[in-house]
Amino acid sequence: MKKLLLSLTICCAAYTAQAQDLIKNIPANATAVVTIKGGNVTDLFSIKEFENSKIGQEIVKELTRETSGDLTSLNDLGIDFKGSAYYFLQAEKGVFSNYFALPLLNKAGFDKLMKLNNSSTEKIKTTGDITYFQNEYDGSTVAWNDKMFVVVVSEDTSNDDDYGFYDYNDNIEVVEGTVEEVEETVYEAVEEAQEVEETIVESTEDYEVEVVEETETTNDYYQERRERLEKERQEREAKRIAKRQRVALLNLKKVKAFMNGEYAANNILSNKSYVASLGKQNFEAHAWAGDFMNLYQELVLDQMYGNALGMYNVEQLYNGSTVSSTLDFTKTSAVLNIDYTMSDIMAKHAKAMYDGKMNKDFFKYFNEDKMLGYMSVNASTEGLLTEYPKLMKSMFANSANNEMATMIPLGADVLSIFLDEEAIGELVRGDMLFVVNDIAKKQITYTTYDYDEDYNRIPIEKTKEETVPDFIFMATSNGESIFNKLMNIAVKENEMTVDNGIYKFNTPRSVPVNVYAMHANGVLFFATSKEQLLAIRNGNFNGGVSSEHKKNISKNTSAVYVDGKSIISQVPVEELPRDFRKKINFITSNTEDMLITTSKLKGNKSSSKVVLNTPEEGHKNGLVYFINFIDAFLD
Repeated sequence: MKKLLLSLTICCAAYTAQAQDLIKNIPANATAVVTIKGGNVTDLFSIKEFENSKIGQEIVKELTRETSGDLTSLNDLGIDFKGSAYYFLQAEKGVFSNYFALPLLNKAGFDKLMKLNNSSTEKIKTTGDITYFQNEYDGSTVAWNDKMFVVVVSEDTSNDDDYGFYDYNDNIEVVEGTVEEVEETVYEAVEEAQEVEETIVESTEDYEVEVVEETETTNDYYQERRERLEKERQEREAKRIAKRQRVALLNLKKVKAFMNGEYAANNILSNKSYVASLGKQNFEAHAWAGDFMNLYQELVLDQMYGNALGMYNVEQLYNGSTVSSTLDFTKTSAVLNIDYTMSDIMAKHAKAMYDGKMNKDFFKYFNEDKMLGYMSVNASTEGLLTEYPKLMKSMFANSANNEMATMIPLGADVLSIFLDEEAIGELVRGDMLFVVNDIAKKQITYTTYDYDEDYNRIPIEKTKEETVPDFIFMATSNGESIFNKLMNIAVKENEMTVDNGIYKFNTPRSVPVNVYAMHANGVLFFATSKEQLLAIRNGNFNGGVSSEHKKNISKNTSAVYVDGKSIISQVPVEELPRDFRKKINFITSNTEDMLITTSKLKGNKSSSKVVLNTPEEGHKNGLVYFINFIDAFLD
């Protein structure tokens, strides 16, 4: 049954959206909300197509087996696959409630599914038009009617001393269990003590030791101890039972409130932050988390008895912060958008830290046609060194912890005094680009050892083939003289060698790649190809980068690009297990490139985007691509 419910949850999470307007049942104070828009999803991949996939066939097979053939299709469950499915979190008064809700066309299918399971039938109850059952262990509640299916799981985080403590002065381990079990443990301890005393008497020849007989007073002491331990155990168990019952009643109350529409007058659509995150709603999935301070207070502060609130200026830094994201499948891609809205103070610090300008000369020093991927950072070293101490002062300046209130701001001031932000910013400005040009095989020599007949160790030199990356790293720098001084010190210490102005790290023979360093044209270089650095210094390197990549690198605070197709094609398939080769062949034929970018701040918002391109051939859209990908690995 659990396996089937899990399968159905996965299925519903992949196929539901907005027809029943369940969103109007979600309270305005929900802390997080996740939406799956079934109408958009089923337009991309119908229920029939899903059932014909391997994963769909497995789910239908399990459904048929579980219901002895009464339900043979996902549509038999009565789910409204054109409606929206929701998950949301409600955090209030030390209680976290997780809701899962999806719309139904009718309850007949779920009635069959639940009532055909004998263990559940005895627990199923009905109140009004709501049918439900509850888990005895955690009070989680599963309920449904003709319009919706709802699951509520709550956790009471209140610290009510569920487990209690024993008197440490007793210096004995507390034993939980029945009265007989406790008595047996105590008597065993007494017998062990008596055996030790008898051993001491028998082994003593020079001294006469008087064995003190067990008295009625001793028996009374152990009897009182047993009674006290049993009473404490019963009290702890009573608290745990009361807490479980309290959570179960709370879950049932929340289920009824949701299903009866008690939050309709003040639902999540009245939350401006949530509504603003929805945008044009051209997505298949949407997630939103707001009111960071409420989450922080409930998740962290209550568990730390409020000490953290006085220690950090959390409210000042995170008040009003929210995160939202959307997942959109197109014909040729899957796109994940993430927006983070931060507080005014955090935005001020972040803008200064990432107020960088990418060096356009970087694009002269690598060739897109020979590139497997890149990673860029467009920050300001001066801004980072200036703003980070300020951020520390903002966090701790008004701390209730007197020591931290004094030491952290003082340390930040001292750091600022010793740092020359402008000078360090000249040395490394903050704009950096790492490019992987190739992945190649290289023969390396290494030493292993064997032993002769006299057990003398004999060194043996061997060679092996390693796959190594060919890369170049670039960072804008006006500190050429400092660079040369540092490199010359390394040369004197035999850590590096220099040839024609290019420095080489003295790496062990077991390291399959050589790394070279150079400072030229206002740029600090580290690379695996000496020839490339020589060509750059001599001005005869032929670089070539498209306007799209230039834009991705220059206009964002960070960018990561991976040419997945080219990388996968270099995997030595013949060296892999035979059973895995077919899967690798599928990946090789069906992998495209991926791009991850984080934009510069606009107001208080930072936006990140992940674009995974998918091949058009064999997949009618991005969602079908993922289903086909799963199917390929289910063999």
